[in-house]
Amino acid sequence: MKRNVWLTVFAGLIVFGLVGAVMVLTKGHSVFGTTDYVPWGILISTYIFFVVTSTGLCLISSMGHVFGIEPFQFIAKRAVLLAIVTLLAGFAVIGLELGQPLHLFWILLSPNPTSAIFWMGAMYSLYLVLMIVEFYLLMRGQHDWAKKAGLAAFVAAITAHSILGSIFGFLHARPFWEGPYLPIYFILSALISGTAILIVMYFIKEKDEMPSAIVPALTKLLMLFVGISIFFSIWKVMTGIYGHPYGKYEAFQALFSGPLSWSYWLFEVGLGMLVPVIVLLINRSRAAVFWVAATILVAIFFMRYNLVVVGQIVPLEVIDVSTSVAYLHFYRPTWVELSIVAGALGFTGFAYLWGEKKFNLNVSGHNKAVKTT
Repeated sequence: MKRNVWLTVFAGLIVFGLVGAVMVLTKGHSVFGTTDYVPWGILISTYIFFVVTSTGLCLISSMGHVFGIEPFQFIAKRAVLLAIVTLLAGFAVIGLELGQPLHLFWILLSPNPTSAIFWMGAMYSLYLVLMIVEFYLLMRGQHDWAKKAGLAAFVAAITAHSILGSIFGFLHARPFWEGPYLPIYFILSALISGTAILIVMYFIKEKDEMPSAIVPALTKLLMLFVGISIFFSIWKVMTGIYGHPYGKYEAFQALFSGPLSWSYWLFEVGLGMLVPVIVLLINRSRAAVFWVAATILVAIFFMRYNLVVVGQIVPLEVIDVSTSVAYLHFYRPTWVELSIVAGALGFTGFAYLWGEKKFNLNVSGHNKAVKTT
């Protein structure tokens, strides 16, 4: 009954998302809140959220059946399936953000080797194919071949994700993004979101069952990754405000006390850093860990949004640094964009629950798996 309720909720979100998709396909970008000043909006940040999560799931699953680390060997099927689903959701979002989903194929059919976006699309397409092959081999119980496919997917995921970060890092006109920080940080944040979503999944799955050893192991990983993320974030802030470098300093002021301060302090700092550290130091019960993981996922979604928007609202021209910065037209997502976000979330939940019902995901990757009846 519980599964049916969730399926109904997710199906409703998908329908809402389809309404937004029809609006985009019939009216184009006019239904978005983006402008010439802020051309990237919530759909870009949502795409990043989903592909980052997919990469993290791939990396976590590889710890088990590729690198042989216990107890991660027993989560391979679920992690790989969820990685495929979240990547497909990301592709759907970015396809609609382009206005026409078929433009995704045109990027691959008209390659531009000097474009980071082309290489990102190519590597994520390869990564998707490898993940599907890996899942098929895991379901067939062909662990040796699945390990090879998993290793290839691991390399493709790292490559694709670092290229995604480089799309921002190569933009020298946008000081907040420019530099080698984002390609590295994207990989770290992928591990955080991948670990968090697996904890949420296993909590729901085992709510009425005896807990397995995987949740405590994932909890330790989550604590480690959050700690490293805080370290990275502190130095990112320090380098952005020391000496008042134009572009970076003004962007951080927008986060600290400007138009994005509410989402930065509440979600990015509060739910994404302070709350997880405090709660996990005091209480590591399954319920506490679940809520920490859930809040981290929400925080990461807003972190992506903050990253995309704040990098665009600072004027490109150097202004008088003795005066307060006049931010460009501030972006606000429309209901159409929000409906697409909701539809992507609904697709992720619905597709994964369908996979749980369709396939036997409890069998170890070393054994032959069969479909459930």
